[in-house]
Amino acid sequence: MNAELLMLLGGLCAFVLTVYWVRSRDLREKYAVLWLVAASLLLLCGLFPGVIMGFAGAAHLSYAAAVLFVSLAAIYIFSFAVSVALSRQYWRNIRLTQEIALLERRLRTMEERASPSSTGLRDEAHCP
Repeated sequence: MNAELLMLLGGLCAFVLTVYWVRSRDLREKYAVLWLVAASLLLLCGLFPGVIMGFAGAAHLSYAAAVLFVSLAAIYIFSFAVSVALSRQYWRNIRLTQEIALLERRLRTMEERASPSSTGLRDEAHCP
């Protein structure tokens, strides 16, 4: 199996899996776009291997080094995008946790204020 066929099959599998995961709601559309672009690039590189060979010639790299460079660049971009998304989610979770704590404190304070009046009514009701 040569590299072009492997890229073609990898792109096809990535495309089908991405569509499946979006349809089953396991992958958000925001990330699916990036994965579909990556799958499309793999498909194009598999169908038109001259593009990578041209890139390798322009960058004065061997074919294998060019493929490795493109692969590592894609991995870096996806890793960075996921790290940014996780960081944003982390800060949202902290903010939501703080808001919940403030709301629970406010609720407890309101319950404590309402509690003595309702306790007094119950005591009067039980008195003969």
